[in-house]
Amino acid sequence: MKRTMKGVLVIGCAALILCALLVPAGDLLARAGGAGGGDGGGGGGGDGLDVLIYLLIRVIIELPFPANVIVGGILVAGFIIVSRYSKKKFKAQTILNRLPSGKPVQRVKGFDAFVKNNPDFGQEEFTAKARHAFTAIQEAWQKQSLAGVRRFISDGVYQRFTTQFKMMALLKQKNTIDNLRVINIYIDRIETDGRFDIIHTAIHASITDRFVSELDPSLNSGGAEEFVEYWSFIKKRGKPKTDLYFTETCPNCGSPLPVDMGEVSACPACGTLTNSGEYDWVLSEITQADDYVAANPKLRKSADLTEKVRRLIDENDDFSVQLVEDKASNGYLQMVTARALGDPAIMRRFVSDELFQKFAPGTGGGIVAYNRIYLNDVYLAGVSEANGRNVLHIAVVSSAQRVKIDGTRVTKLDPSVLSRTEVVFMSRDKNAAQSKGSLYAHSCPSCGAPVSNSLRIECEYCGVPMNSTGSEWIITDVMSVAEYEEYLRTNRDAVSYSVGARLVDTLHDVRDFAFNNVMVMIAADGVYADEERRFAEELAKKWGYDITRLEPFFAMARSGSLVIRMPEDMKKRRKIYALMKKAAEADANVSPEEKQLLESIGREYGIGEAA
Repeated sequence: MKRTMKGVLVIGCAALILCALLVPAGDLLARAGGAGGGDGGGGGGGDGLDVLIYLLIRVIIELPFPANVIVGGILVAGFIIVSRYSKKKFKAQTILNRLPSGKPVQRVKGFDAFVKNNPDFGQEEFTAKARHAFTAIQEAWQKQSLAGVRRFISDGVYQRFTTQFKMMALLKQKNTIDNLRVINIYIDRIETDGRFDIIHTAIHASITDRFVSELDPSLNSGGAEEFVEYWSFIKKRGKPKTDLYFTETCPNCGSPLPVDMGEVSACPACGTLTNSGEYDWVLSEITQADDYVAANPKLRKSADLTEKVRRLIDENDDFSVQLVEDKASNGYLQMVTARALGDPAIMRRFVSDELFQKFAPGTGGGIVAYNRIYLNDVYLAGVSEANGRNVLHIAVVSSAQRVKIDGTRVTKLDPSVLSRTEVVFMSRDKNAAQSKGSLYAHSCPSCGAPVSNSLRIECEYCGVPMNSTGSEWIITDVMSVAEYEEYLRTNRDAVSYSVGARLVDTLHDVRDFAFNNVMVMIAADGVYADEERRFAEELAKKWGYDITRLEPFFAMARSGSLVIRMPEDMKKRRKIYALMKKAAEADANVSPEEKQLLESIGREYGIGEAA
């Protein structure tokens, strides 16, 4: 009997360890599928509970009283302790609890190797340039003119601002900036990208900004906020260091550069493109903190992707993932602008003939402008080959509120700023010829001659079609996430790498989607009632958020800066939608604005009253 009891106790201890391993996995699955309107808790995982019940039955049958009670009690107590610990640990695993506080990272990964490859790099000199870029671009933004900063920003960043300026002009909208203060600047991460280095720089600042529309006051928003943004700068490795920030001369020939360089960042004397990354650090990306910390690590760490990119680098000396992403964002926004203005000439040279026929904008029926349009994230999501071309799948996550303008009449097609994801296919011939220009910098890739917006696709100097994939990356398709999933399913042999489906869902945990949208709902009527604030705080505590870190998040909700986000999974959407309805009812009064927002989201995301 002693031997039997010892054996059962050993089994019981082993089983307890097994339960400890199983419970976190089960709890994770339960939470991931149950966030949004549930009780926020739940018991242990299904697998762990099954093991516990099995062991309890064995203990009761095989051990005499009172040993069976003692061992059973130990098993149950251990199960409860491990379950609660794992649940608490999982609750803390949310990007909202990892939002940066603005405190500098003492040691940056990869910095030592970077300095060896760039012995003339000076950290203080670099952060001074980043500070100058930040403050100068804020001033340029307020003036809606990029004169003075064009020489050190990429074509994609230039197009982002230009698109926003065009939309603001349609809406008769201005953005005033006051009380700008840079609190801290530090290097957060350094990475290599082909022949280029990228420095991701955290900028911690505070500002008071206000969007004011003369056309429709209901589009007004803004206020004071403190924030952290990530500005990414790119430069070709091994090139001598020059200065684009504190001098106004060409880094190649020394000639004076005009203050306003226009659309093309080229020296008028020698034609050098100052923002190529050959001469100095060039701003190539601006990312909000929540999108930055949520970036899928698989994109950075996948050995499979690294091998595919290495092959592309070997084939093309000028290849860089960041630069192709920059071109994708540029071309994508050109398409958005073309469709908004009803002018197909704007997008013609960036897209294939087939895609142009599919997406060419119509005319008449008023203008559809995009209020507060910006790109949340642009990243390489897949690699494939087709018809002798390399094809890169670039996920573009954008946010905007569509507004129809018909004369002086304004109709909101979206009651709030909504987030959408599309996948842009960028294609170029394998072993393509070295480009002599760039469509994205208004020059012909075949001969380098200047080009302008036109429905005529052949270069008027060399006669080569400008949208040829022979020497430039061209947009050959644009898909929704659902269409991309279907493409992956039916083209498995052609796709050599992909992060897979549900691209949006990789950015945030389900409860992060839900909590973000609840905050938008609370602020939809412009009133931030005490009951709604308490509801939000109670929900935050229940879901494991650190309340001390959420005040800036609440401030963004009050100023109208948050964006509606939704995952692709319909079950998750319905649960999030149900919680948004509950938030609207928290003050016992669903306002017309809240009702309109709910109805619009139901239509946009295919949810409706089925939730």
